[in-house]
Amino acid sequence: MKKWCFGLRCVPQGPARVVAGLCLAAVACLSFTPAHATEGGGSAYPYGLNTVASGILPKPGHYIYNYNSFYTSKETTTDEGEEAPVPFDVNVRAHTLRYLGVHPTAKVFGGSVGWLVAQPYLIGDAKVGLREDYVTDFADAALGLMLGWHAPTRHSMIGIDLHVPNGSYSRGRLFNPGRNYWATTFYYGVTAIFAERFDANLRANLTLNDENPDTSYRSGHEVGADYSFNLSVTPKSFLGLNGYWHQQVTDDEIDGRPVPVDGRRLRVFSYGPQVGYRGNGWGISAKWQHEELARNKAEGDKYWLQLFFAL
Repeated sequence: MKKWCFGLRCVPQGPARVVAGLCLAAVACLSFTPAHATEGGGSAYPYGLNTVASGILPKPGHYIYNYNSFYTSKETTTDEGEEAPVPFDVNVRAHTLRYLGVHPTAKVFGGSVGWLVAQPYLIGDAKVGLREDYVTDFADAALGLMLGWHAPTRHSMIGIDLHVPNGSYSRGRLFNPGRNYWATTFYYGVTAIFAERFDANLRANLTLNDENPDTSYRSGHEVGADYSFNLSVTPKSFLGLNGYWHQQVTDDEIDGRPVPVDGRRLRVFSYGPQVGYRGNGWGISAKWQHEELARNKAEGDKYWLQLFFAL
C-alpha cells in the first residue's frame, strides 16, 4: 500500500496553517508495499507544514495559500530503526492550493471563526526492491474548522481537519496519491513572542485513522508536533530553526488484529533551517527538514516553498 506524506514515505495530506492561513497543502498520501507503519509509513497530516505563525489565525478576510514540497529518501527503516535491506528510492513532489476564510464578526468562546478547503496534487516516483512506479494525480482533500485567539505576546488556535479520501488510489499500485480512508486531525497551535524579535511556534496534533475498505487495514492513531524558533532580522523578514516530531500511539491492524511485528508503529524526528518574508498582503517562506531516528518509515529530507496571498 502506499501513501505519501510530503516527504515521508507516505505523504499525505492534511490540513495546515502556515502563517495563519490557507491551503492545506502538502498533504497527500502515498504508500509503499514494504512493511511500514500507517499502511506505508506516512500520515494524513503533512508533518512539517505548519512551522510559521502556527498559532495565528489571520484577521477577517479571505486567503489563498500555495504549498510546494519535495521529499527524497534512499532508505527505509525497520521496527528497530535499522536500515531495511531492500533497494529503496523515493521522490515525491506535492503542490497544494488552500483557501482559508475568517468570519468578520462571529465569535465562539471569544475566538474568531475560520474555515478551510485544501486540495493537493502529487508527482511521485518510487522504486522499492524490483518494483517501480510513477504516478501523478490528485491526493486527498481536507476540510477544516478552527477558532483563534489573540493577545499582545501570545496567539493560539484550536481546530479540526477532516481528510477526505477523494484522491487517486489503486490497491495494486506501489505509489498512491490518495490514502483511500477517512482520517481526522485535532490540533492546538500557539505562537509566543519574546523580546520583540524572537518567536516560538508549536502545533500539536492527534490524528485518528479509519479503515481502508479495500485492504481491511487500519493505520494506528498518531500524535506529533511541528515546531520552530525564529529571529526577526528585519521588521518583515526572519530566519530560524524548524522541524517536526511524529509518532504512532496505537498498532496498525488488519481485520481487527495487530500487524506483526509489534504493530509497526511509526516514529521520526526532523530539524533544519527556515527563512521567510512578509510583504503587504502576501508572504513567502522556504525551509529544509532533515529526518532522524526513523522507525517503520522512510528516512530522508523534505524541502518546502510556501506562499500566501490575501484576497
